[in-house]
Amino acid sequence: MQAAQVQAAVGTYALLAWFGLYLGVAGVLRTWGRTRGLSLAHRARIAESFVSGVQGVACGVVGVLAVAACWHDVMREKYPPAVYYSSIGTAYFLYDLWAMYRSHNARNPSTSVGAALLAYAKKDFLMIIHHLTIVAVLFPAIVYHSPMGHFFLGCFYCTELSTPFVNARVILSRLGLKNSTVYVVNGILMMTVFAMCRVAMFPVMYAVYLSQQTHAPSHTHALAAIPVTCHLSCLLVLAPQLYWFSMMVKGAVAVLKTSPQLSKDH
Repeated sequence: MQAAQVQAAVGTYALLAWFGLYLGVAGVLRTWGRTRGLSLAHRARIAESFVSGVQGVACGVVGVLAVAACWHDVMREKYPPAVYYSSIGTAYFLYDLWAMYRSHNARNPSTSVGAALLAYAKKDFLMIIHHLTIVAVLFPAIVYHSPMGHFFLGCFYCTELSTPFVNARVILSRLGLKNSTVYVVNGILMMTVFAMCRVAMFPVMYAVYLSQQTHAPSHTHALAAIPVTCHLSCLLVLAPQLYWFSMMVKGAVAVLKTSPQLSKDH
């Protein structure tokens, strides 16, 4: 079987697996005593967040392994499992567009599919663009069209290490644990990992690359050797991360100001 066929098969099975996991979790939430009484919107959001957390763990693990395997030669070293995971990741982001729509429609029921899709597109425009950019630009640019090694692909995968904490925050909130200690601790970990893996990762990635380009006459020449698509991918992925991180910081400040227990402790 050719490589393209293998990738297509992996992606197809992965897509079925993501849908299956979501439906399985949704079924458990309908029967579990703690969540059975929750609204459809809450259960849909929990199911979506759980699957997203699973994907984040899987992607992050592959990313760490790829970075560790390719650290010594970022331009040439390859890590085959990272390529296969690109199909799994693509399948996830396609599935997640449906999962986000399902959650949105559960919160805001509409009389027609067209109206529901339009409202969904307006509400989650930035996230939709983020998903489509990863599927249509990032994966093809880095996996199939980049002459560079898989260190950079691993770095992009590592951005998902913050996803389990982001989704744990959503799940804890829906379960009524927003004022608990575990929610606060998770929030601190979420912001820390997010800052490291989704913001600081980009300058670190460039710094490691430049440190190994000793044959280039200058850093400017070394940067110019990178395909434009790679720079564009970095920019398109980094921009929403900066926005989301600023929102996290604002949310954390609001919690610190309004929480009686935290104010008392401080």
